[in-house]
Amino acid sequence: MRIERIDAECFGELFPKDSAHIYNSAGFCTLNSRKCDDLHYLSIGDGKPHLGIVLGERDGRLLSPFSAPFGGFSEHGVQGIDAVEAAVDALELYGAELGKEIEITLPPAFYNENLYAKSVSALMRKGELMWSDLNYHYDLTDSTPAELRMARNARKNYRTAMRAGFETQLLDPAIETDVARAYAVIAANRKAKGYALRMSLQEVMETIAVAGTEFMVMTLDGNDVAAAQLNRVTDKVIQVVYWGDVPGYSHLRPMNRFTHDVFETCRQMGATIVDVGPSSEQGVPSAGLCSFKESIGCSVSLKPHFRLGR
Repeated sequence: MRIERIDAECFGELFPKDSAHIYNSAGFCTLNSRKCDDLHYLSIGDGKPHLGIVLGERDGRLLSPFSAPFGGFSEHGVQGIDAVEAAVDALELYGAELGKEIEITLPPAFYNENLYAKSVSALMRKGELMWSDLNYHYDLTDSTPAELRMARNARKNYRTAMRAGFETQLLDPAIETDVARAYAVIAANRKAKGYALRMSLQEVMETIAVAGTEFMVMTLDGNDVAAAQLNRVTDKVIQVVYWGDVPGYSHLRPMNRFTHDVFETCRQMGATIVDVGPSSEQGVPSAGLCSFKESIGCSVSLKPHFRLGR
């Protein structure tokens, strides 16, 4: 296997977004190119392309992703374990020739179970596992009634929220004031909890067309109480980029209602899975976040982070 460094247009032709996920697409990576010193669009093959990867150069390292929840390989057709192993070997050599370590965060297994298993197998033996984050998702193909998937206390909170009179609506991502409205709720939530908000409103606006972003808001008596930003990561997976409620309404349990409404809206949009995202940072779990996501019926999987070339 040999690595060929190509331009963004060529990468997009060889590895369109449905060959992996939106965060591996040339469009998304090019949009965020200012967040790294250089972009390496790589095609890995033996005269014909087998696998591709985009590496962002920053702080002396080559990162996949460099500005997204995960990266990993894109496939040019389904690849066997021999091709994946050869690709990892070629990547390690590529990094060594440049004098740079390579770090790769894989998507959770439900995005592509076959490629995930082969990638983990190769990277575990040829590289180093630095950490694995806990990542939660909600399976929309499960026919079990939503309330029965909730833990007992979550069902109680959901019924409290249902009596409060909340109303949920899908906003129009083409209208800047709608986007700003959802963003304001999310910003208030992050500030109240002491969490960083990594995307500016302008960056959110720029991402909409590339990531198929949608926004939801929940109100009570005309006041915005909760909001969500959702990305269409694949045809069948919608990811919660941000969601949260504003201070002052916790006694009404708004998130127990809002999360349910988010899931149902994603179902109506044709998704089979809602990726609710990680509940750990560099492998260290947040027990509260894990407990909440499990209480509303989410399942957990691993999102491993590997290093090559140490």
